[in-house]
Amino acid sequence: MNKVERQNKLIQFIETNDQLTATQLAKKLEVSKRTILRDIQDLENQGVQIIAKQGVLGGYRIQPDHSPIKLELTEDQMLALFMTLNESQSYTKLPYRKEIQQLIKKCLNQPATHIRRILKRMDRYIKFESNPNEALPHTFSDLLIYCAERNVMLAEYEMNGTLEKENVIFIGLICRKADWHVVIFDIGRGNTKEISIADIKDISYSFQKTVKTHDISIYNYQKFLNPTDSAN
Repeated sequence: MNKVERQNKLIQFIETNDQLTATQLAKKLEVSKRTILRDIQDLENQGVQIIAKQGVLGGYRIQPDHSPIKLELTEDQMLALFMTLNESQSYTKLPYRKEIQQLIKKCLNQPATHIRRILKRMDRYIKFESNPNEALPHTFSDLLIYCAERNVMLAEYEMNGTLEKENVIFIGLICRKADWHVVIFDIGRGNTKEISIADIKDISYSFQKTVKTHDISIYNYQKFLNPTDSAN
């Protein structure tokens, strides 16, 4: 059974047997639990909405297309979410401003009258001063994918007034005082560096080559700022 056949059977099992666990699916398909988890992630990347429920009676199920995603929040969690969404409007550069405004509106219109009354009071008596910020380019969402893939990419970006064009691997994103940067591993120089997302001009897939960078993350990339022999 090849990968495509296995994943098709995986979907069939989940659809016909509500909330099967990864262990149960692995037994049915005669593969390891790790393979099942990789297949589920791969299917999610392809657009299949797989929902995981935790607990003794938990397991996986398929979310119907266009069905709303439900969150179960306590009263304090709802208030915290509402405040966070409102605060983010004053400084965010994320390309989700419209969606955030829609979420705020949904919070204010949610059915629990007690919580709705508190939220409207907060909306009326708390004001977050707005700072005009340019929205991030749409490459932001793509960068998240590149960071997860760890493929060699050809990046064109501006640094210190010079246009650079390098083969790099994207490591992760950093938000510092509302300014977004991406951490890259420069294959040619064998070191990491930060680039402002706004300075990136173009990104494309480069040559087929594997470079081991999974020991580098956004939490330890400073250790790799100086050139090394990693690219050799």
